[in-house]
Amino acid sequence: MNHLSNKYLFLVLFLVVGTLVATAQVRLSGRVLDENHQPLEAAVVMLLAEKDSVLVETSITDEQGKFSFRPNVGTYVVYARYLGYADGRQRVEVSADKQLADMMMRPVASDLKEVIVTAKHRRPLAKMDGGKLQIDVAKSYLTDLGNALEVLRHSPGISVSRQGDIALSALGGTALYVNGKRIRMQGEELAAYLRSLSSARIARVEASALPDARYDADGAGGIINIVLKSNDMHGFSLATSHGVAYWDNLRTTSDVGLSYQSGQWQLGLNYNHALGHYAMNYGTDKIQDGIKNISYTDDEDMRNTYAASMDVVWQPGKRHKLSLNTSFNLLAGPGITETTTKIFDKGGTLDKILLAKNDYVKQHNPRYGGGLSYEFMPSSRQSLAVALDYIKFTGHSRCDQPNRYFTAQSVPLYTDNYYSEPRKDIDIYSLKADYRHGWPKGEVLAGLKTSAIESNNNFIFKKNGQLDESRSNSFDYRETNVDGYLQCTFNLGQWQLSGGGRLEYMRTKGELLSYKKESEINRINRIRFFPNLSLAWQLGEQTKLSAQYGRRQDKPRYEDLNPFEYLLDELTYWKGNPFLVPQTSDKWLLGFSWRAFSVNLFYNHLSDYFVGLTDVYGEGKAVMTTKNVGDQRQWGLEMVYSGRVLPWWDVSSNVGLYHFTNNLDYETFHERYRRPSLTLSVNNDISLPGKVRMELSARYYSKRQGGSYEVVKSHGNMDVGFSRAFLKDKLRLSLLMTDIFHTERWDNYGQKGTLNLFTWGHGETRQVMFKAAYSLGSFKLKSNHAPIEELNRL
Repeated sequence: MNHLSNKYLFLVLFLVVGTLVATAQVRLSGRVLDENHQPLEAAVVMLLAEKDSVLVETSITDEQGKFSFRPNVGTYVVYARYLGYADGRQRVEVSADKQLADMMMRPVASDLKEVIVTAKHRRPLAKMDGGKLQIDVAKSYLTDLGNALEVLRHSPGISVSRQGDIALSALGGTALYVNGKRIRMQGEELAAYLRSLSSARIARVEASALPDARYDADGAGGIINIVLKSNDMHGFSLATSHGVAYWDNLRTTSDVGLSYQSGQWQLGLNYNHALGHYAMNYGTDKIQDGIKNISYTDDEDMRNTYAASMDVVWQPGKRHKLSLNTSFNLLAGPGITETTTKIFDKGGTLDKILLAKNDYVKQHNPRYGGGLSYEFMPSSRQSLAVALDYIKFTGHSRCDQPNRYFTAQSVPLYTDNYYSEPRKDIDIYSLKADYRHGWPKGEVLAGLKTSAIESNNNFIFKKNGQLDESRSNSFDYRETNVDGYLQCTFNLGQWQLSGGGRLEYMRTKGELLSYKKESEINRINRIRFFPNLSLAWQLGEQTKLSAQYGRRQDKPRYEDLNPFEYLLDELTYWKGNPFLVPQTSDKWLLGFSWRAFSVNLFYNHLSDYFVGLTDVYGEGKAVMTTKNVGDQRQWGLEMVYSGRVLPWWDVSSNVGLYHFTNNLDYETFHERYRRPSLTLSVNNDISLPGKVRMELSARYYSKRQGGSYEVVKSHGNMDVGFSRAFLKDKLRLSLLMTDIFHTERWDNYGQKGTLNLFTWGHGETRQVMFKAAYSLGSFKLKSNHAPIEELNRL
């Protein structure tokens, strides 16, 4: 009996002690990232007791760079190891569940002997988490495309129109950032800047449909942040790449980057240029009031791009950091378009032929930029950053526009010679301050920002040598913004709650002055609030569920507010609209992620939405203008998968299913248009024999509803690239062909009243490119810790 009693007593004591031990254990988790803030998969992470350096537990990071431990309460040291990188180290006191700060690994130059690496590091092109899409540019063929505009054009989930407008799949415009700094340019100016930003400098592209309040409220469809490569190594380094591309025209690109870091100072110099022509062909079939016109255009853009930048960083200690950056970008050169228009009468008989030409004898678009920032970090949980930025953009062009009319039998009738000379000067100033305060269970972000925009436009138009005072004018635009934001995040075990808002005051003044001294002034003064809310639930190590809401806006482009008339030819005009008001989006999103698979379901409502459309403009003429035309609604389901099919084959795929509804309600026009659509992109990363890497990428866009009454026809493209590294990865050669089957087009059709339109076009998107990139330098990684003996056991 006593024996049984002792046995049960022992069992009870065992259960009690076991329960106490189990309750003393907590969850310790974190991430391991490389120098470009990308997750490192299969890194070895070790947990050692600080007191006696005894190894407690070992973990291997997953594809998101995550690891976790279940230690007892105490003080530990976390070590991370990865081939080609210096060891990472972090001391931690554990008393409750804790999320460590990201462990940043730094590459080292090492000579490895008698080491055979049999594992292939995964390099997924695209990943999605919580509604945020991340595209790895530096480790894909996108880095060889030449410039940032082409990178975005070939990136999954991002579309670029032939005018250079950038958009995500959701309704509304997209705000662009570079290294977290807003690029406050629009339209052609933004496209010109992106053409001058070398793709070789880009580390990755981040896209978010619902960013938090720290970002400006602009971007109803979301934001895109282009993250440039950074160099945290100490010493001197040189990176240079040179490429050549050919199909209809020959183009060359060159990029040189120098960096030097020593002690408290960092210096970076970059220069790049792209030389060569780019061809496009497009046309329109138009029936208006029973009269049919057929036109087709040969367009050759002969502008070259040049860019240079300098970055200086002074960091006298861990608490202070002062940064200065300057940049210069130039897009300059001639261009020419030749348009043939066949004009039929109401009976369908060819009446006459118009040959119109736009000879851009000068196009000069320089951009100057500079910024000064200071960051104060009194502790790892607090920081205060102040930044002052200035951008100046000037645009000047001269265009001769002869319009020659012929009979149906090609007999000359008459000629009108037009001349246009637009000038624009845009100055943008901004000053902002951001404060961060963190604690173990969350953080608070707060900030203030003020910006001012001054845009001066002058337009001269002549007909047969005489100034046309009805079409020549000047337009001055002034915009002042004052913003304040607050964002709070709370980590509650498996739950994360984040909410905030941005309050914006905007004041604008647009003044049109014609050469007839007729003046027109339009003003806007308003205050608006843009809230956001996010709730995430971590169901497991690699499973997450999230729900988000956000409100954002799009402001009209400066040139769209200028009410002057611009003649494309005698039958087609462009006209601005000074009465445009910002459009606003309200978006709800539900996201789910499991391992390498992510899915988002969202609904988006765009009110007061504006769009560029073609409308009737007198007898036999059409005008292209921008108007607030009603509201748009969109349902969307987006899925992203990135995984390994075979040891030598990685796949990244994006699928989007959407349904658009356009409720057009403006002037005397009231109509509703509905249509579903599908987008699909797949990237294959394949390791071939001889250390050759192959990438095969394809994109498809189904027929979809455009911004107003037009329908965009289906299109797609396919790219293939081969690359190989030599000389211990210092030299990289690549061969690439884009749009192999030349299927990337912009064809659409639509009907509004008596106007029936079909437009088509394609550019020189099929190219064969060869590129060579070389880097050298003497690197020394600054380190303040020594490895311990126990690490050698692994």
